[in-house]
Amino acid sequence: MDSTEQTTQPKETAKTKQWSFRQWMSGDILTTDFFRGQIFLFLLLCVIAIFYIDNRFACEQQIVKINRLKEQLTNAKYESLTTSSILMQISRQSQVSVEVTNKGIDLQPSSEPAIKIDDNEQ
Repeated sequence: MDSTEQTTQPKETAKTKQWSFRQWMSGDILTTDFFRGQIFLFLLLCVIAIFYIDNRFACEQQIVKINRLKEQLTNAKYESLTTSSILMQISRQSQVSVEVTNKGIDLQPSSEPAIKIDDNEQ
């Protein structure tokens, strides 16, 4: 009788190693020895997956912020370029003389060139 019990016992263990779709869906597979022994590994993998997802989301947010700041920087550069060109146009000698005559100020341009004054010559 012992020999028949021994022959049926390996068949039962072999039968329990095969998992059916019903065991997967009902969750009975999680109560097997293999899954109970590896529960901490599965928990670790879940925690790592959560950190991975969170890190990816944070990186995407930073990329969006970087792109927004690059666009603001580009707009600021164009605004600076526009402002400097307007100031250059206004400060030209011909434009200044036109503004002086339009405002009715009695100024004449100098006919003598500018003189450089040296402090060291005393």
